[in-house]
Amino acid sequence: MYNPDSADYVIMARGLINDLEYRQIYSPEEPFFTLRPPGMSLLLIPAALIAPYDVIMAKITVVITAVFMLVLFYGLMCRLEDSISDSDLKQGKRFHWPQLLLTLLIASNPYILLYSTLMMTEVPFIACTLAVLYLIARDSETISKQQLFLMTCLLIFLPLLRTIGISLVLAIGLWSITSRKRWPYLISVFCSLAVTGAWMLRNSARQSVSYSSVLMDEFKKVGVLGMMVSMVNRVLTHFEGLCQKIFPGMPGELPEYERVVLNDNFVLPGSQLIYLLVSLIIISVAVYGMLKKWSRGGAVSFYYLLLTFFILSVWPWLQLRFTLPLIPVLLAYLPSGISALGARATPFVVWGKRVLAGALILGCFILGITQISTDLRLVDANQKMISMGDSFYETEFPGHNFCNFVAAGNWIQKHSDPAARVLTRRTDTAISAHRFQQLAHLELFNAEELHQQIQSFSAKYLVCYDRNYVGAFKWYLLDSDPVYRLTPVYAEKGVMVIEVQPNYEGTVRHQYWREEESMEIARRAYEKNPDQFSCQIGYLEQLQAAQKYQEAIELIQELQKKQINDVRIVCLQGWAYVGIKQYEIALDEFRKASLMPNSKLHRGNIQRGYEYAQKMLEQKKDSDQGQKDAEPDKDLVIAGNYWKLARYEHAMKYVQKILESEVATEQDKDSARILQARLYLVNGHPDQALSGLKKISDTEHEDASTLVTMIQQEQFFNKLFEGQSRSPEFQNQRWDSETRDSLLKLAAIYQSEGVPGKALRLLGRAHEYDPDDSEVRKQLAKLQLFYNMLSHAEENYLILKQQFPDDQEIQDSLSKIEQIKTVPHF
Repeated sequence: MYNPDSADYVIMARGLINDLEYRQIYSPEEPFFTLRPPGMSLLLIPAALIAPYDVIMAKITVVITAVFMLVLFYGLMCRLEDSISDSDLKQGKRFHWPQLLLTLLIASNPYILLYSTLMMTEVPFIACTLAVLYLIARDSETISKQQLFLMTCLLIFLPLLRTIGISLVLAIGLWSITSRKRWPYLISVFCSLAVTGAWMLRNSARQSVSYSSVLMDEFKKVGVLGMMVSMVNRVLTHFEGLCQKIFPGMPGELPEYERVVLNDNFVLPGSQLIYLLVSLIIISVAVYGMLKKWSRGGAVSFYYLLLTFFILSVWPWLQLRFTLPLIPVLLAYLPSGISALGARATPFVVWGKRVLAGALILGCFILGITQISTDLRLVDANQKMISMGDSFYETEFPGHNFCNFVAAGNWIQKHSDPAARVLTRRTDTAISAHRFQQLAHLELFNAEELHQQIQSFSAKYLVCYDRNYVGAFKWYLLDSDPVYRLTPVYAEKGVMVIEVQPNYEGTVRHQYWREEESMEIARRAYEKNPDQFSCQIGYLEQLQAAQKYQEAIELIQELQKKQINDVRIVCLQGWAYVGIKQYEIALDEFRKASLMPNSKLHRGNIQRGYEYAQKMLEQKKDSDQGQKDAEPDKDLVIAGNYWKLARYEHAMKYVQKILESEVATEQDKDSARILQARLYLVNGHPDQALSGLKKISDTEHEDASTLVTMIQQEQFFNKLFEGQSRSPEFQNQRWDSETRDSLLKLAAIYQSEGVPGKALRLLGRAHEYDPDDSEVRKQLAKLQLFYNMLSHAEENYLILKQQFPDDQEIQDSLSKIEQIKTVPHF
């Protein structure tokens, strides 16, 4: 599944069959889905009836619509050329060679090939659009009931398939209202607007996220002037994207099909400006053809073109694929435009017409060859993925879109409890896992954010791209997370499944990650595929992580010379300039990134970079004026930040720097020693931690006293449990009140120090020692629920409920357990 949206369409198609409701059946409580309209899911209902959740059957549906699209494209051009009378249409049973040539050109376009084999709305939407234009291309004197019925069905379905279909509905309305004989089409328009309005009212009633709400939020953030500037930038960007689809492989921005080829993506020779000018000429001739066929769909197509660009100029998402449906509409009127221009030429330049016709045919032939060359690359990459198995991912270093999240879901279904929940960025996993899932871009989360996501969703598994995609996860957390043991349990076909378990020791392990490994993988991938965008990004990210900023800048400049530009590359360049303290240049780069396609997907990163560069620029100015902070203070803040990120090795370097500093105050050194003690503890060296704490000058320091108490009490209870476990009367003992209070205090300190797994182990051993202690049982049950150990937590809470029937906390916990145990009805 190329796009995350695809899985939504497949899952909710089955949901429509089962419950006649458009809900996210893979999410707890099955909320109503409001963001994307249900047209694609409706189209996939036959496939869902035959083979529920089957990827290939759903793709066959899209392929069938692609065939209809090509037939309608050829038929529309023929209808525009032929006489409008029925008798002439019946006699016109001949090949229209220019139209056939354009149809073959469309069929071989790599964008059309790609989207014809994906579960996305582009190709079905194009087919419906061409069907509407085909119906109105005759412009007959009367409108039959059959024609009106078909038009009504198509116009109702278009905005349900893609919201931007409203532009064609409005275009039909504008065209119909200008002529009395076309007024019946207004019935179709009103029906379509009524259904679209009902859909919007339904979304508004659910008070959920919708396109209109996102658009209003965008407007409130940037204001009127900002919106006007954004509209101009978006129109220019979409125009460039439209030109790129007329000439696939045009120099400049990376084509969308680049993600599913291996390394050798074809780029047309010459300057981008040449292709932009030729595209502008082609669009102008096509618009001229619309003007000449004004009453036969030309008016509708012209209005549709203008309204689409207007809507895209204010659309919250800036993705270049949005202009793909305009390509067949423009090319459908291209022969009419060329014929009209030829008719205006003087008769004595017949030879010139022939030369021009030959040049056009030759140009189409050359463009077709380049398109087929790219198509073969797409097919070759796909066949390698199928035939090479796991070695494909180990040797070819393919892009993200080759990764098989469905296979990961199959593994989860076979090896987990039905109530196990999954955090991942791809809904594909939910299709095959039949588990509740929540969207989570794991590569963006630091340790604290990841903990919050796991806790809020009660996740048992994390699913992400595997280790070859070095930026897909904070890989050091596999060993360094103090709260959870994140253990890889499946790593095949470019996808990794990570199981979430308690970290009973609260320490680092050295098993799944090396400092240099990600850089080694990224460098190998880049050397293997230097022209593959995903390999370029991965290598640049690792250069930045290794603080090799100048090397990253030089590589980016080389890529930009090849006209390779993307919002992610510009963001990385901004951060690299931050790294070498050229903050003004960094601000320019982040501003540039904010205006690029797909910038919304990276808005958080852009905003953080811009604000940080601005802040550092102000501090630099203050520093130049003599207001310089003490270096130990800065080092202490940096060490603390690394501690929060679980980058313990980096935190220790800054701690040592403070302790060795001659200008650091005793207070700074005491703070550094406390952090050093925590670092020793997380690395499993309590004796060294205790030794360092004894050097603290402030004997009454609260944090130091807490850590000393924790270490001493931990040693005491370890000896106690080890000694008692050898006794045959180990179980069913009773605590004395002082020891019990110390144990509960130690468990509380563990939790406050961010190692609740140690508290869980301590309370588990204490409960085994004294099963009748209700307070120990209660604290144990809390932590079992925290770590999603549902059966153990439920058992303990049920016993506590018998002892304390009126305790609301116990009742709430049992209700939460029941909620988590709910399984999706796939």
